[in-house]
Amino acid sequence: MAENTGCVLVVEGGRLEGIVTTRDLVRLASGSLDLDTTRLAAVMTSPVLSLRQLELTNIFATIHLLRRHRIRHLPIVDEGGAPLGLVTISSLRRLLKQTFFLRFRQVAEVMTTRVVTIEPQAMVQEAVKKIGDHSISCVVVVVGLDNGVGHHGDGVSGEADHLKPVGILTENDLLQLQALGQDLGNLLVEQVMSGPPICVKPDDELGAVQDLMNRKWVGHLVVTNAMGHLAGVVTETDLTDVLDPLDLYGINEILQKQVNSLKDDRDRLLARRHLDLKKGFSRGEFRLVYQPQLHLPIGRVHSAEALLRWRSPEHGNVLPAEFIPLAEQSGFILELGDWILERACQQVLTFQNSPYGPISVAVNVSGLQLNQPDFVTRTCRTIDRLGVDPSLIHLELTESVLVENFSTTSEAFRQLQQHGIRIAIDDFGTGYASLSYLQHFSFDILKIDRSFISELHQQPRNQAIVDSIMRLSEHLDFDLVAEGVESQLELDLLEGMVRPIYIQGYYVSPPLETEAWPAFLAGRASADSTTRWLPLPSPKEM
Repeated sequence: MAENTGCVLVVEGGRLEGIVTTRDLVRLASGSLDLDTTRLAAVMTSPVLSLRQLELTNIFATIHLLRRHRIRHLPIVDEGGAPLGLVTISSLRRLLKQTFFLRFRQVAEVMTTRVVTIEPQAMVQEAVKKIGDHSISCVVVVVGLDNGVGHHGDGVSGEADHLKPVGILTENDLLQLQALGQDLGNLLVEQVMSGPPICVKPDDELGAVQDLMNRKWVGHLVVTNAMGHLAGVVTETDLTDVLDPLDLYGINEILQKQVNSLKDDRDRLLARRHLDLKKGFSRGEFRLVYQPQLHLPIGRVHSAEALLRWRSPEHGNVLPAEFIPLAEQSGFILELGDWILERACQQVLTFQNSPYGPISVAVNVSGLQLNQPDFVTRTCRTIDRLGVDPSLIHLELTESVLVENFSTTSEAFRQLQQHGIRIAIDDFGTGYASLSYLQHFSFDILKIDRSFISELHQQPRNQAIVDSIMRLSEHLDFDLVAEGVESQLELDLLEGMVRPIYIQGYYVSPPLETEAWPAFLAGRASADSTTRWLPLPSPKEM
């Protein structure tokens, strides 16, 4: 399932032939169908409702098709039927971010008041069935105010039911749990729900609701009345329902102007920033910092992740989120990647020659690098030339890279591991790679995305996902790294889990300049190894 889109487009012979959405898979999961062995042709929707590229700038046609057919995904195709892109409710909602017409409109105008609900003690499989039967995107987890148990026999509540919302379970949550190998028939709703839910009031402005959805990266908000009782649900789809023709005409004009100037602006900007990248690189403005990874429960630093930083005299500290995509688009990531690997290898040698080594270093690799025909050869040659133990170099790739070219990726992994290099899968859990899918790849380390570590102590859903990944690691025998550990509570939960794990985050240490590492390691070594591990003060990242 493509990350953040909620659907897969099925293509044969260059033409769009079908579509499978998150809702389709959740509905199928409520039956006895084995999704791991079922072919897409048996479950996809075909033919697919789509929009030609020439019609893309007509926002009227786009909104009309989505509303009329009650769909959330609209593929964009060329004249020959080949897919070029995708318009979704989420992308339309992001388009509305800067518009004014959601102001002075209230939640009560668009919210759904007949809400499908479920009790915390119900089985998750029951939630799957409700979502499938009602063709909805979420169920609200509620308790009754009198006896702590909901008394809504049909599972559909109105405000008069006086139910208190304690969580929410979306179709994306359910699909993600299933992809991670969880048995939905043996899980309670309270173990996997997101709670407490993010709530708004019926008289809140839609503009504020839109901003809240953008900040929290959610598409569903629970509506409660003044007493805190469940009053309804508002979704990102609801926000598009308030648009009237005059509003749409304004957006259409904006889109037309944007489309007319987008390509020229993009090309000019890309050329200018690419020039800045190359100039900055030649002037030595790039550097690597290294964030420690601590091994629990031992409490020793065994590894670190190399992170690229750019301090430009013209632009100041440029965020990686700004310059890394630019480097990938322009192809400069190839030259930059070679430099990063060489510097990381030199740092491994520095660690090895210190009293605290050896310490392995993880290097991030992009899909563009991996797809280069000579990537494996060039990588191995660099490591051998510098005399580095290959097992001390870890190459990190994201889930999305795995699906770009299955055969190329699998073969590259095999050759790199044959040379002794370790492979890590980064940001695991943010996509929809299932257990059966991962079994096709040979890798050594799996990094749990920070989104699941954040508020681990508050979100049962996050705990369930981390537990699934723990079980997955035992089944496939790989190491685990938890990213984004920021609090003692998160550390306590991770330390109490049965399988040893590496932790990485500001609670352990921020990324450190190379010259700050000796003091950091000396501080770690001076800690009493017989006492429970506690974080030590770390120099701030420069």
